[in-house]
Amino acid sequence: MLKLKYNTPVLLLILVLSISYLSFFNYESQKKLLLTQMKSDAGDIVNSITAAMLRFQDIKSTMNLQKLVNNVSFGLEIFEFRYLEPDGIISNSMFKEEIGNIYTAASFKKTMQGEQELKEFFFETRDYVDVMAIYYPIYRNKSLIGMIDLAVDVSEYKEIQGAKENFALLRRQVDILNLLKAIEGSIANSLEIFEKTDVDKFLHGYVHSAENIVQISLIDTNNTVRISSHPEMIGTKLQMQELPPPDLVNIDGRLIYRTVVNSGLLDKSKDTQLMLLIDASPYAQNEQQLLQTALTTSAIALIFALIIARAIYYSAIERSRSEKERLEKLVKERTHEIEVLSKTDALTGLWNRGYLEEMLEMEFKRAKRYGHDISIMIIDLDFFKRINDTYGHMAGDEVLRQISRRISGCVRETDFVGRYGGEEIVVILPETSPDAAQNIAEGIRETIEKKSVVFESYTIEVTTSIGLSYFRREHTDYLTVFAEADKALYFAKEQGRNRVIIFDATIDVG
Repeated sequence: MLKLKYNTPVLLLILVLSISYLSFFNYESQKKLLLTQMKSDAGDIVNSITAAMLRFQDIKSTMNLQKLVNNVSFGLEIFEFRYLEPDGIISNSMFKEEIGNIYTAASFKKTMQGEQELKEFFFETRDYVDVMAIYYPIYRNKSLIGMIDLAVDVSEYKEIQGAKENFALLRRQVDILNLLKAIEGSIANSLEIFEKTDVDKFLHGYVHSAENIVQISLIDTNNTVRISSHPEMIGTKLQMQELPPPDLVNIDGRLIYRTVVNSGLLDKSKDTQLMLLIDASPYAQNEQQLLQTALTTSAIALIFALIIARAIYYSAIERSRSEKERLEKLVKERTHEIEVLSKTDALTGLWNRGYLEEMLEMEFKRAKRYGHDISIMIIDLDFFKRINDTYGHMAGDEVLRQISRRISGCVRETDFVGRYGGEEIVVILPETSPDAAQNIAEGIRETIEKKSVVFESYTIEVTTSIGLSYFRREHTDYLTVFAEADKALYFAKEQGRNRVIIFDATIDVG
């Protein structure tokens, strides 16, 4: 007792140091996690900005096509109009519901396969209407960036055959080509405006809409800001290494998380960079809170340890041997209770499956070693699912509890009764012949059948099917005996339930 008295302060000191270490270890871990999360968020924002700018470029090039067609249609009766990406995706159409879908017209497939020329008029029927159509390519820097599908109604002409010599149709073709050239010029104009003017405004709006983004800038190979959400930064030469790692920096007294990544958004050059500045004040606040938590935890642990040390110091000498013995006895009792609980099914109070399997293996080995009898009985409540469905699961639980008590009352003290799972109950009958086991099983079945289960206002009729098997010399383990009893149980169910079946090699379960 005295040894414990003098060792207690040392142990408490170790405890305080351990708690303090764990607190600061957690502080460092959480701080790293915050940085990792910030890095991940920054990466997501960079990807979002890059994707948005690329998509913005595509949208800008075609966003005004429909208005242009309406304004410069030369009085044409346009039947269909759509703008297609090179991969066939419809990005603009007079039919809004098809935007975003892949264009699958047979004439388009023929054109893309080279069976039909681009920029050449052809005649076909669309939605039961005779039309004159053309697929007009849009090039930029000698690269195909899109294609216009335009069709006009020519049903007023009775003879489509030989239409190439029809003067009215030739005049319409000229008007259509003029319209398509105007559209082509609009696309080039839109791209020019986007590349030279709208990017800064777009970035400024992007930053303005996000609370935590401070600045977005595109930097060329000379570390000069070419495009920025902050116009005053354009033309500024930054003092940076080639590609600084993501890090916390202090800019004008403000904590900022800076991310710089290679980007191809300027002149398609991979050497240009995108710089993203994010407000890191929430990170600083969270870090401060984590530090305060770690310090508070350590302080509380120290105070708590001092209080405990003082209490132990004054109480240790007063403790008597009898108190120690009482505690030891109490521990043994609690340990026994825990051991019993670990082996008991909480619902029925029977042995649980784990302990039941231990007893099965032990009793089987004993029977095999000494040549004793042992029988195994598997009991299954008939139509138990119907009981649950009809009266509810609480009624089903009460049925299991009452039936378990009745079964326990029908067996000997030396027998083991356990819940194997669901509505299946297993009974191990040591030193029991097959005939004796059958008599016990019939007694159980009759006891359950003749008395209904009463739950609240319900009277529930319950019957059981029972499968029996017993140890024979050819058995090598208890699992074989158990499987035979299970097979007998299923045979009992097939024969109409509410019966006892002893396993026999002639049993055939369908």
